[in-house]
Amino acid sequence: MNAWKRVSAACLCLLCAGMFLTGCGKTAKEQQNIAEEDMPYGSTMRENKSAFAIPMTYDRRFVDDDMAAAAADLYAAIQNQDAALYQASTFDYYASYQQDKVYKAGSMDEVMQKLHASIAQDTAEDFEFKMVLLNDVDTNMEAGELGEISKMLGALYTGDTNFHDSVEDAWDFTVEFNLAYENQSKFLTVEDQHLFMFKTKDGYFCVV
Repeated sequence: MNAWKRVSAACLCLLCAGMFLTGCGKTAKEQQNIAEEDMPYGSTMRENKSAFAIPMTYDRRFVDDDMAAAAADLYAAIQNQDAALYQASTFDYYASYQQDKVYKAGSMDEVMQKLHASIAQDTAEDFEFKMVLLNDVDTNMEAGELGEISKMLGALYTGDTNFHDSVEDAWDFTVEFNLAYENQSKFLTVEDQHLFMFKTKDGYFCVV
């Protein structure tokens, strides 16, 4: 009888193990069958080092080339202290707000110096973006940091309609900078930055 119990127990263990492995196999198969459009942001990242003003990495399903170019132009403007490019990359009323209220600067050139310095302080000198990674995204204009920046822009907005009605889409990207400095001999990673992007009938505009 004891021998029979031992055999029965062994059989039960094998049966349970088989069921467990079958379940695991099914889960893995189900995971393999997840449609690409159902995968979260970050599942299909694309690295592009040459198509834009600076190298960019982003999820190709959420960020198209025009969006990546808009982000790259904004960061290139800050890197190169290019006031004209910066003003083309952001809302004109936001640039004016930065000049008059945030930095109390006499010109946009001075604003660019301060924006550049706000990143250069992490390297204590000049820098170059080796890569900007758009690592995550939020699209809720009614809550979170995107909601707060949208309220602020709404108060500054000078158009014929209200700000929300002028916006077709909006994104809050969590951004990572890979910076080079000291003649490309040293490198620094800066994480958890934010880039707010808005699509209007006139194109894409970025806010930092």
